[in-house]
Amino acid sequence: MDILIVDDSALLRNILKQVLAKEDGISIAGEASNGVQAVELAAALSPDLVIMDIDMPLLDGIAATAKIMSKSPVPILILSSVASPENVFKALRNGALEVMKKPSIDQFNNPEFFAGFIEKLKTLSHVSVEGGAGASVERHRADKVSGAASLFVMGASTGGPVTLAAILSRLSSGFPAGIALVQHLEAGFENGFVSWLAAESGMRVRLAAEGDYPAAGEVLLAPPGRHLVFASGRLAFEDSAPVVNQKPSVNRLFVTAAECFRGRVAGVLLTGMGSDGADGCVEIIKRGGTTIVQDEATATVFGMPRAAIEKGGAGIVLPKESIADYMLKLAMAR
Repeated sequence: MDILIVDDSALLRNILKQVLAKEDGISIAGEASNGVQAVELAAALSPDLVIMDIDMPLLDGIAATAKIMSKSPVPILILSSVASPENVFKALRNGALEVMKKPSIDQFNNPEFFAGFIEKLKTLSHVSVEGGAGASVERHRADKVSGAASLFVMGASTGGPVTLAAILSRLSSGFPAGIALVQHLEAGFENGFVSWLAAESGMRVRLAAEGDYPAAGEVLLAPPGRHLVFASGRLAFEDSAPVVNQKPSVNRLFVTAAECFRGRVAGVLLTGMGSDGADGCVEIIKRGGTTIVQDEATATVFGMPRAAIEKGGAGIVLPKESIADYMLKLAMAR
C-alpha cells in the first residue's frame, strides 16, 4: 500500500512516516505540504491512499480533495485538528472517505489504537472510488412495502455522512416519523456533523438528550462516548462497555428500540466497517419490525451491511437511491 501524506506540519509528516514505516506492506509514496502539491503528486504517483490535512497554505484540504477526485480519484482519509468541524464534512462531500482527529504521539504508541489505525488505512485503500464498491448482492424489488413504522433507527460508519445526507435530503422535514441515529464519529466532530447534516438534508437534526423522543421529521444523533438506547419508550444513555468495539453502538440502539417498539420500528443499516448493527437488525426482525440494508454496489464499505445480510437481519436490500422512498412508504403505511 503506497500512501501520500499531505500536511503543512513537517513534524506530523515525519511522525506518520516513522510509524507507518514499521508496518509491513506500507510504503510512503510521497509527501506534500500544501494542497497544490497534493493535487500534483496524486496525479503523478497514483498512491493507494492519501492522508490529507484540512488547513494548509495555497490550497486547503477541502479544495484539494475536490481537485484530486475530479482528476485522479484515490481514497482520501482526512486528518483534522477539529478547529472547524463543518469544513471536515465539506471535504467528505467533495469525495473524502473518512475523517479522524490528528493522533498524538501517545496514541501511536498505544498498540490498540495503532492496530485500529492500520486496519482503517488498509480498508480505505481498497475502496473503489470510481463507480461503486463491487458486485452487488441480489436486490429485492422495492415497489411494494412489507410492514409499517412509526419510528426509524439508523446506523452508519465509514461513508455514512454523505450517504445519510443523500437519503435524508429526499425525505425533508415533512417526514411523518422520527429518526434516532448512530453515526460512528470521534468526539469533537458531533456538533459540526449536526450542523452540516441539517444544512445538507433540510431535516431538523440535533444531538439526543436524556428522555428525548424524535418528533416527526426530526433526527436525533447519538453523542460520542455513550450508548444511545431506548428505555421505557424514551431515549437514554448507557455507559457500558463498547459493543463490537463501538460506543455508541448501532446494535444497542437497534436492540433496545426493538424491545420497546416491536413491530412499529424500522432499522436502516448503511455503509461502514465492521459488523455493528447486524445483531440489532436480527433482533428488529425477530420482534416483528422491518429492516433496510444498503446494497454492496452503493455502500462505500460493505462490512456492516454484509454482516447483517449474512446473519439474516436484512428485511430488504436496497441501493442508496431507493432507501428514502422505501422509508417514506413504511411511514405512510401506519
